Amino acid sequence: MKFSKLAETYNEIQRAKGEPARLRVLAETFARLDKRTLEAVAHFTLGELVDPQLSDKLGVGPGTIRAALAAASARTEAEIDDEVKRTGDMGEVVARLVRGADTLTVDKLWQRVNGAVRRDEDRSRLVEDVFANTTADGAKYFTRMALNQMRIGVGAGTLTRALARAFGVDAEGVEHIYAMTNDVGLAATRARQGKKGLERNALALFRPYQFMNAHKVDDAREIFARLAGKQIIFEVKYDGARLQIHFKRAAPAEIKFYSRRLGDDSAAMPDIAEALRKAWKGRDAIMEGEAVAFDPDLKVKQPFQAVLTRLGRVHGVEEKAREIPLVLYLFDLVYHDGKDLMNQPQSERRRQLRKLFRPTDRVKMTDEIISDQIKDEEKFFKQALRAKHEGLMVKDPDAPYLPGKRTDYWMKIKPAFETLDVVVVGGIWGSGRRRGLLSSLIVAVRDEDEFKTVGKVGTGFSEETLRDLTARLEPKIITTRGRDVEVEPEMVLEVDFQDIQKTNRYRAGYVLRIPRFKRERTDKSTREADTLRRLKRLYKQSH
Repeated sequence: MKFSKLAETYNEIQRAKGEPARLRVLAETFARLDKRTLEAVAHFTLGELVDPQLSDKLGVGPGTIRAALAAASARTEAEIDDEVKRTGDMGEVVARLVRGADTLTVDKLWQRVNGAVRRDEDRSRLVEDVFANTTADGAKYFTRMALNQMRIGVGAGTLTRALARAFGVDAEGVEHIYAMTNDVGLAATRARQGKKGLERNALALFRPYQFMNAHKVDDAREIFARLAGKQIIFEVKYDGARLQIHFKRAAPAEIKFYSRRLGDDSAAMPDIAEALRKAWKGRDAIMEGEAVAFDPDLKVKQPFQAVLTRLGRVHGVEEKAREIPLVLYLFDLVYHDGKDLMNQPQSERRRQLRKLFRPTDRVKMTDEIISDQIKDEEKFFKQALRAKHEGLMVKDPDAPYLPGKRTDYWMKIKPAFETLDVVVVGGIWGSGRRRGLLSSLIVAVRDEDEFKTVGKVGTGFSEETLRDLTARLEPKIITTRGRDVEVEPEMVLEVDFQDIQKTNRYRAGYVLRIPRFKRERTDKSTREADTLRRLKRLYKQSH
């Protein structure tokens, strides 16, 4: 299948009136494709140019696109910028200026981009090569994929439903495979195999699944109402980095750590890898834990920002590990010795985990109590806060592990002052002392597959932090109108605020009153940002 043909299909989907029409076009397209092309098309339709485990290494942003477009069109980058400001869509500008040969196929593009990232090929050369070998529409959608701006109204939910319709299988089964593998291409090829393909176990070592997440609860009485009659598991919620840990028994053991964004962070954490090798008594396993930073003597817990200096580090790893050692607090076991444990009860998974390692000063179980009494929860919660932890995780003892889901099986309770994890979608260039900096950041919450703005954050930053954020956001700028910019929705911030008000000024229909920057959440992907649903719930609770 030519990539230009796929681009024409995306144009048709963009023009389609409503979800049923988009589903029909997608399903008819999927049904016609061979296995390799289907895998690539599934990824492309979600705006994924590379395997999800390589997404943090793609390295193609607005600057790369501008430079390649200038080389292909004999326009200056300034002229291109002016066009983007006028249209608000870099993809459309690319389509007006690119006139490549129609030779690039879907499969070849998937191989080409993945190969370039693995070889760390020059990205400008990659983009120029794509522009030279596809049509205007092909170049437009390649650009939109690179900038996370597909704009065709198709998210993971629509995609999995279309795959189910195309191959006559259950949509929930397709969604489950996607959650178990974080690989929509694999989910597509399994759907193509029919019911038997979806029934095959997808949990495997070194193929990360999507994390199960917790609902935030603002009143402990909700917990006991929802889990009435149960011996509830209360665990300390540590202020660290959540990790998915894949352990293969060998000599030496092979260990990989996957962060919340499902990137491989193993090379950055040799200290806890070595500690786990010594502590683990079991066989091949997949478990979860929280990495918490300490001082060199392992006496004083360090703030979350210290953990961030360890994640994703490439240079000076050993030195930083000595300066800021990590302690691993384990809390779940989902796979052991070839057995998928996700459907076993939470209490049983925790019991097995406890038996499979020797606690040390570097590898421990999360602290817990088990109770059905609110007075016990209140006492334990106060103890956790005094120890400068975030709060408590609350778990149904009978809960299965549901990858990719946020359910009432897990809840979290924090101090009353609210925070939200929001996505940066734009900014405003400052003046005076903040000249040259993005002095206010436009933030949004998730609503299904969209981001809807809820206000702008301009306080809580140190000058150093603001300079750092600006330096990393500037290459992600898509459009500029005067002092206002639109950026790729990739950065997640935690913000606090004083109130929520209804408004027509922001797309969410609500605005955060006096939002203040607390910290960047580099450990979280945009799909883990807070939702419009939660924002509405908070509004109802306070008004």
